[in-house]
Amino acid sequence: MNVGIEAEMLIWCWLFEVVRQVHASKHLQRCMQKDFLARTPMSTPLQPVLIIYSHGRNPPLHPPPHLRYDLRNIPNPPKELRAVSDGRSKRIREHLLSEPKFVQRLEAVERDILRTMEAKIAEHAAQLIGSELEECTSVDVAKEEEEGHEDESRALGAEQENEELSEASSSDHEVILRVGCNCALGHHRSVAFVEELSRRSWPKEWQVLVVHRDLEKKRAGGARKMQKASFREKRRNMWEE
Repeated sequence: MNVGIEAEMLIWCWLFEVVRQVHASKHLQRCMQKDFLARTPMSTPLQPVLIIYSHGRNPPLHPPPHLRYDLRNIPNPPKELRAVSDGRSKRIREHLLSEPKFVQRLEAVERDILRTMEAKIAEHAAQLIGSELEECTSVDVAKEEEEGHEDESRALGAEQENEELSEASSSDHEVILRVGCNCALGHHRSVAFVEELSRRSWPKEWQVLVVHRDLEKKRAGGARKMQKASFREKRRNMWEE
């Protein structure tokens, strides 16, 4: 007799567990249908932001870029061009585009950016989806069922919540990739490189920003002359030793 009672209790426990799991599964499904799709990147697309910096060798960029490229091994434009214009000049850009090394570096950097941005987008999307799923599974089932009888109030609350979420998480959907390109002073090669890089055929949903950090810096005291004088001094000291 006792064996029969114990078996019956085990059956009831098993049935209870099955019902509980089914209920939890249905709750998760409802949660995903009503909230998850409305609050994940599928309804609020991720916004890739590409920021390309030109700058001189020093000081380093802050914040540090995700990708960095030293362009000092690319031949400088002729002195007569550099004397009258900076890297934004069409003449300087055209001259550099005639340099195979410049074009090859452009193509290589473009591939690096596409590959890196794709990886960052995938990682960012996974993090957002993971946080949304965690939030969904933590919702109190009993509270949701109780609020189910208050349709009008619930609809108003959901609308307010979506507005607040949209304002609070707009930056959460930005995927920022910073790229630093430097030459000696940040006036010609790096500037022209960044200008050409920004003109590449990036995906239309990308936002592309250009920052020329050192372009407006005056050559106080003649930075180029000071640089050459320093080099001559070092060479003189080396010979004296």
